[in-house]
Amino acid sequence: MRNRMLPADVAWRDGRPHTVRWDDDAPARSTARARVERITQVLDTWEYAGRWWEREHRRSYLLVETERGVTLELFREGEAWCLSRTSD
Repeated sequence: MRNRMLPADVAWRDGRPHTVRWDDDAPARSTARARVERITQVLDTWEYAGRWWEREHRRSYLLVETERGVTLELFREGEAWCLSRTSD
């Protein structure tokens, strides 16, 4: 899997994640380009509450597959979503 750590927008439909959008990291002197992927299935979900000294560090994770067969690891911290890792 490739580490990304990019802000993302996750759209939900009927209580399930439907699409994810993020701005791809682009090479220097190039403009970023938006990526949108349709989520076909949720492979796994889990919570991370941090170590005892990180009580404020809580994340909800999703491992999803897209219609193109790409696996994405997403997490939500507070109200913000992040694309953590991708695998083609």
